[in-house]
Amino acid sequence: MFQRGKQTKRQGSRVSVLDLGTSKFTCLIGEWVEDAPASGAPLGAFLKVVGVGHQRARGMKAGVLVDLDAAEMAVRDVVSQAEKQAGEQIDNLVVAVSCGRLRSLNFSTSVGLDGAVIKQSHIDEVMVAGRDYAADDGRAVLHLMPLGFTLDDVTGVADPLNLVGDLLELDLHAVTADVSPLKNIALLLDRCHLRAARMMASSYMSALAVTDSSEIELGTTVIDIGGGTTKLALFANGYFVHSDALAVGGDLISYEIAQSLNCPLQEAERIKVLYGSALGAQNMAEGGEQGRLISYSIVGEGNVAEGQISPEQLCDIIRPRVQHILSLVQERLNNSGFGAHSGQRMILTGGGSQLNGIAEFASEIFGKPVRIGAPPAIEGISKEILTPAFASSIGLFEGLLSYDLADEALFKQARRMHQNGYWARMGAWLKESF
Repeated sequence: MFQRGKQTKRQGSRVSVLDLGTSKFTCLIGEWVEDAPASGAPLGAFLKVVGVGHQRARGMKAGVLVDLDAAEMAVRDVVSQAEKQAGEQIDNLVVAVSCGRLRSLNFSTSVGLDGAVIKQSHIDEVMVAGRDYAADDGRAVLHLMPLGFTLDDVTGVADPLNLVGDLLELDLHAVTADVSPLKNIALLLDRCHLRAARMMASSYMSALAVTDSSEIELGTTVIDIGGGTTKLALFANGYFVHSDALAVGGDLISYEIAQSLNCPLQEAERIKVLYGSALGAQNMAEGGEQGRLISYSIVGEGNVAEGQISPEQLCDIIRPRVQHILSLVQERLNNSGFGAHSGQRMILTGGGSQLNGIAEFASEIFGKPVRIGAPPAIEGISKEILTPAFASSIGLFEGLLSYDLADEALFKQARRMHQNGYWARMGAWLKESF
């Protein structure tokens, strides 16, 4: 029942997305080339990108807005780039966020039937009640994903419509966030004369961009290592069941290099990207990395000085920091209660996943196969952008096609349907998040 394509897109219509990362802002304008994409079809089969804008982020720290003026200038720049390429001005965007202390919640809601035939109104009732429960503590509901129906203790009911029973239950997974950081994102967009039509968790968007249907069905954990945050998305039995975010990312490695070598942060980032590796010393020796030195600029009193370091020494700086990040991920997974359901495969994505040898190192730590995940090919996007660093940006288009009960349009429709019945008795269930 819950398949991609429930939210059909009209051929020729356009949608704009904005990814507000700690290290990079990206704006993409896409055009749907098919009315109703077939389930399982690759994104590039029914979408082309007509506008692209990206640049280094400003005003963000660990996914949280900290400098409104700086962020405004950066957002205006990336949106302008995309608008010029697309040949049109935009005002609504779907936005990927990692702020607000993302939290996953799995629970069930139910409705009594007294032997009645199940109608769409019963399904709407239990769905809307679930969203109200998820937002009960005042947090904003970013995603509300159905995990399956149970009818009179019979689990795994795909579509209960027109069946008969006494009790209909729905298992749900919600991703919620603190409201204040999201309000600041909305304020940022308002200053740019833009509006967030929807905010989505970047962890889930990245995962949608780099997984295939078999990996989702069998169980997979996706780890998105960004500049200032590391995000998790876990799939089990074909469903998205857990999400989390840590306020640490690839920038931690750059800071460690800068401190250890007494070099500018920009120079440390260059060294990391060009020469950094998470491979052990033995593996580096086998790969012929010994015997050469890496030159770099040193911070001085107005004088330009130069230092040198071997690849093995650089690896000794990088490896402990990578291990620290991945160990935090492992700890979060164990504490989530889903560690045993994390699947037999892990996928690394995000800009931090492009560090040489990180997949092999992660495989050692987690004890299972690890691959690097990149987004699918889409018309209008160059190969330079089809990298793990842009996974969450491109995944926003996939997110628009997921059956997600947090879609405000669905709940407004449900509220209108029940305003003279259930809603009149129980009050206003739908709470405005931001």
